[in-house]
Amino acid sequence: MKTRFVIVLFTSLFMLCSTGFSNPHIANQTWPKVFDVRFEQKGASILLQWKADAEPKEIYYEIETSVDAVNYKTAAVVLGGFSEGQNYSYLFKSKHEAGSKTYFRIKQINNDGSYRIVSEQSF
Repeated sequence: MKTRFVIVLFTSLFMLCSTGFSNPHIANQTWPKVFDVRFEQKGASILLQWKADAEPKEIYYEIETSVDAVNYKTAAVVLGGFSEGQNYSYLFKSKHEAGSKTYFRIKQINNDGSYRIVSEQSF
């Protein structure tokens, strides 16, 4: 019985190391292409625009904001997966107070919890 436990433990550790133990948030997968990312200030608003190519239904986006570029909070969740086999355009509009610095980032997320940061910008 001790031998089985060692084999199971060794197998589990091997699987953890081979699947990205050092960075559990980014899985080894092919991400849909995100392009034409634009952050634009218009008056008291910030517009975030981007396009995605051939997204599977499992993809969605989080728009996150921060005042210190370290601690981010989710400002919105944008559903994706509308463009399987074609391009799709996204638009998010946020209010922005004059004189304050805010950091924005777009996070592309898969239903399995893996993610990648697509773009970051401050205003």
